[in-house]
Amino acid sequence: MKSLIFLLVSTIFISCSEPKKFEDSYKETVLLQYLTTVNAPQETCESMITNKDLCFKAYADSIGATFSNTTASIKTKTCQDLLTNPLYKDMSGIAQTCAFDCQVTDWKTKTNSGICTKSTIPALIESSLTSSSAISCLKSCFASTNNQISNEKIPLYLLFNNIQHGE
Repeated sequence: MKSLIFLLVSTIFISCSEPKKFEDSYKETVLLQYLTTVNAPQETCESMITNKDLCFKAYADSIGATFSNTTASIKTKTCQDLLTNPLYKDMSGIAQTCAFDCQVTDWKTKTNSGICTKSTIPALIESSLTSSSAISCLKSCFASTNNQISNEKIPLYLLFNNIQHGE
């Protein structure tokens, strides 16, 4: 008898519960993304510079030139400056990491595909500023926090634009 009452109460409770809303699913997805996303902006920024150097070194090697990697202290200083830059300072660490990781992936792709050995340094810089995959990735960093960013603002988050403007 007790099990019958329990079954009846359980059935009523289940049938009375609200169906899952889209907003609830979205919140769960964002929370899961947040919990599984690395929060290491300084390290990811330094990795971005390291991967840029690997690409530039591949180019230098292909033409028989020498290339000096960015020193650890300059990487650290550049990234500290970027993280305190007005553009990045109000972003969460996860969003900063995401933005830098987009560029890490872009440089790794260029190096792995051999583009670095076939392009000049100015062409590589230009390709980093116009990379559709990096731009799309940056947009997704903002979209995951339910924010939007205009196409005009995306290039501001790219490494060479920050260095060129001294920010």
